[in-house]
Amino acid sequence: MNKTLKKIGKVLLSIAGALLVILLIVTAFWWIKSPGKAQPVLDSAGLTIPGSISVIEKITLGGAEQYLIIRGADSSKPVMLFLHGGPGSPEFAFINKTNPDLENDFVMVYWEQRGAGKSYSKEIDPQTMTVSQMISDTRELSQMLAKRFNQEKIYLMGHSWGSFLGILTSWQYPELYHAYFGIGQVCDQYRGEQISFEWVKEQAEIRDDKKAIEKLSVLTFPDSLATIDEWIDFVMYERMYVSEYGGGVTHESTSMWPVIKLILTAKEYTLSDKLSFLSGSMFSLEHLWLDVVNTNLTSKIDSMQIPVYIFQGKYDYQTPYIVAKEFFDQLKAPVKEFYTFENSAHSPIMEETEKFNSILLNITGKIN
Repeated sequence: MNKTLKKIGKVLLSIAGALLVILLIVTAFWWIKSPGKAQPVLDSAGLTIPGSISVIEKITLGGAEQYLIIRGADSSKPVMLFLHGGPGSPEFAFINKTNPDLENDFVMVYWEQRGAGKSYSKEIDPQTMTVSQMISDTRELSQMLAKRFNQEKIYLMGHSWGSFLGILTSWQYPELYHAYFGIGQVCDQYRGEQISFEWVKEQAEIRDDKKAIEKLSVLTFPDSLATIDEWIDFVMYERMYVSEYGGGVTHESTSMWPVIKLILTAKEYTLSDKLSFLSGSMFSLEHLWLDVVNTNLTSKIDSMQIPVYIFQGKYDYQTPYIVAKEFFDQLKAPVKEFYTFENSAHSPIMEETEKFNSILLNITGKIN
């Protein structure tokens, strides 16, 4: 009996040792893959482009340390401040891989917002995680960038939550911007969530997805007084099916793995950054989502003092197309255009890059 136990013990120790070795190898691999350093902007021959810019910088906005990833083939090009979605979900890793051509025509500034990505810290005061503070941070950063790059004004582009933040900021501080670009525009998110929920239930019926039909039938849509916990429970579950049915981040990819893989392989992030990515996302969502879902921009903003351009995917059911179009139709602006992307869901900037870039360059070419 003792001999048998000893043999079992040796086998278990061997297995544990092998698992430890594998864990160490995997950890070492991801450590090497995660230097957290800016990568040079290269030409077709793999050489660093003269006059290009590629930096990761720590700055202070509103008393909080935050990070920028700045990239451009020509540092004298117009500055494009990109506001990521979420709240709390930086998009540098995605856009840099799916649409790097943007860096040929703009100095792309990927800001990791307060509480998100590289800017996440357990030391951040939750009381500062407000929409008004985020607007203030955006204004301060915009002024900083204009001064640094010696430009009178910059461009502002927002995706998803970033479009909510972006249009509010450019509405309040139009003097800072040439134009505003909204992608997957948030405007009346409560109504958008209602439309999304009805669509996903309809899709489950059309596809005869019995498992989804059963689960969605017991999912309660949050009322206007719902808590953040109720909203998170709903959104996390409902979005799973929105993505599966082609109405999520992208129309073609119904899995989150490609997104996760891009984060894991991005050399601009340290291993610590990658491990805390989800924490920053949840932290931001917990403190900002209720403001987003309970604010109707259609009744708040009826006119803008700068040109407004909306890029909306036909299959977008995270920020439904119809809601964005209705907001656009009632909006007054010196110049405004609404662009429909027939093969995109929530992210035309990553899904139909050629069309997106062509439109963008046509617009900015007339301004600069």
